[in-house]
Amino acid sequence: MESATDLVEYNYEVLASITGGFSEENFIGNTLYGKVFRGKIQQDSETQEVVVKIWVDSVSTRRSTAPELQKSRFQNEIKLLANSDLKGHPNLVKLIGFCCETEWLGVVYELKPLDTLEKLILHDDFTWVARIKVALEFACLLECLHDRQLLHRSIGAAHIMIDQGFSPRLFDFAMLVGGGFGEIPSREYGIGCHGYVDPVIGLTGAWSDKSDVFSYGVILLGLIAKRVFDLKKAKDLGELNYVHIWAWMEYGEPSKKPRSKYFFGTEKPRSEIFFGTDTGKPQSKWGMFKKQKESQPNKSLVDKSLESDEYFDAGDGVKITKLAMRCVDYNPEKRPMMKEVVRCLRELNVVKKSSRVVVPKMSVGSSGGDGILLHE
Repeated sequence: MESATDLVEYNYEVLASITGGFSEENFIGNTLYGKVFRGKIQQDSETQEVVVKIWVDSVSTRRSTAPELQKSRFQNEIKLLANSDLKGHPNLVKLIGFCCETEWLGVVYELKPLDTLEKLILHDDFTWVARIKVALEFACLLECLHDRQLLHRSIGAAHIMIDQGFSPRLFDFAMLVGGGFGEIPSREYGIGCHGYVDPVIGLTGAWSDKSDVFSYGVILLGLIAKRVFDLKKAKDLGELNYVHIWAWMEYGEPSKKPRSKYFFGTEKPRSEIFFGTDTGKPQSKWGMFKKQKESQPNKSLVDKSLESDEYFDAGDGVKITKLAMRCVDYNPEKRPMMKEVVRCLRELNVVKKSSRVVVPKMSVGSSGGDGILLHE
């Protein structure tokens, strides 16, 4: 593993002590390949709040994998957070230590989180300004990654932590590729965070920056519509549990009821995902909605409860809905680049006019780093 002299090396017993024995009380959530916990480090008379992530090979996590691949992903994370030019980016977690033992891999972040974005999206006290703040800052981070030819490939609301200042902090990098972090596979299926995967991946297996844009679009839709993909509700909601499919239906008001077995972004065989039960011809929900979608230029998918927020602007609601729908367009070529996403978000009235939102510069060398929002 590449050295990082300012990092502390912990053993597994210390990580267990920091998190209260990895207690349920301190458990935050699962990542693709691990678990995340709140923790506290006692330093003399002061207590430092941290987040601890461990890699585990267990059915209780979202996915399992071979130990050698786990260590490779662990090493990539150390490289990104401690030894790359992105070290110190305000929307990446700050790495302060790690554990690298034969049976245990873990990292310690300096972070006092509110919660994951997945859990906060549905909260009524997560204001309109806070939601736009998260959307813009996270878009700037993705622009920064894409500028370096880095693809994240596992964007999801559960992989974004929200700190005390309502800034998003990306803390999971399990599928990062590009640059010095591994070659981008020409074909690879079953990749990504469930509910956020570009449906085109199911047909082509080819991930691109536009696939990250699709995943971001699902995040953006979730922020404005107060919706998240929830496996626990899969039986009750069916395919409407998928935020992008719900949005396609709401935005397009289709006249034809879609088939019931189109589960985009799953790991089911492609024949089950893209083919109906009574025919072998591929069909697309997007194709059913596109015509109607284009005839509703003033449609807003912002949750009604957010429209009463003092900083909400109806015009912003329409603009951000249109942007989100472009991000989740079924055709990757019609999706915007992250640079354009950032530019569109900066043009929102809430960003330009609100006295509680400012857009300062930052030191990380990327045009994507110019749009960091701060909250009073």
